[in-house]
Amino acid sequence: MGVLEKFFGSSPFVPLYEHAKKVHECVELLRPLVENLLSEDYGKIEELHHQMSRTEHEADQIKTELRDSLSKMYFLSVGQGELSQFLAFQDDIADSAEDFAVILTLRRTKMPEELREDFTEFVEQVIKVSKHLLVLSEKLSTIAEAGFVGKEVKQVLEDIAQIGQEEWQADKLERRFARHFYSMEDKLDAVTISFFEKYCNVLGAVANNAEKTAKYLRLILRKK
Repeated sequence: MGVLEKFFGSSPFVPLYEHAKKVHECVELLRPLVENLLSEDYGKIEELHHQMSRTEHEADQIKTELRDSLSKMYFLSVGQGELSQFLAFQDDIADSAEDFAVILTLRRTKMPEELREDFTEFVEQVIKVSKHLLVLSEKLSTIAEAGFVGKEVKQVLEDIAQIGQEEWQADKLERRFARHFYSMEDKLDAVTISFFEKYCNVLGAVANNAEKTAKYLRLILRKK
C-alpha cells in the first residue's frame, strides 16, 4: 500500500456491500424457516436457527471491521458518522431476522392450514423488501465515484421510493394475516395468538429496518 493510499484510505463502499449481502443472507433464511414451520420439522428449525446465528455473527464481524477502518479513512465523500449510522441501520435487519429464528425455537407452534397462504405471502414480501435494499447497496460505489450527483443518484432516489412502496405492501400483508388469526380466536389458544403476534412484530421489523436504511441513504444524498 502506497503512502497516498494509506492516507486517503480505501473505499468503504465495497465492504458496506459485503455487509449488505451477509445481512440479506440472514433474511433469505426466513424462507426455509417458514417452510419447516409449516411442515412442523422443528429439528430442522433448530439447525436453521444455528445457521442464522452464524450468518448474523459474520455480518457483525464485517460491521466491526468496517467501523474500525472508517477511523483511518480521510476525505470520504460521506461522513464517517453517516456511514456508521447507515451500517447500524443495515445491521438491524439481520438482528430482526435472527429474532424470528429465536422465537420459532421457543415453542412448537402450529400454523393452521387456513392461515398459511396469508403468512407465506407476508414473509415473501418482507424478503422482497430486503432484496430491493441489497440491489440499492450495490449501487453505492457507483454513485460515490460520481460524487453523488448525476442520473445515477436520481435512479437511486427512485429505488428508495420503491422500497417504501414495497414496505407498505408488507405492512398491508401483515395486517391481513393479523386480522385473519384474530378472527379465529374461538379456535386458537391465547399462547398461539401471542406467538403469531410476535411473528408479526419481528418480521415487520425486518421490512421496517430495510426501509429505515433506505430512507437514511436518501437523507445523506439530499445533503449533497
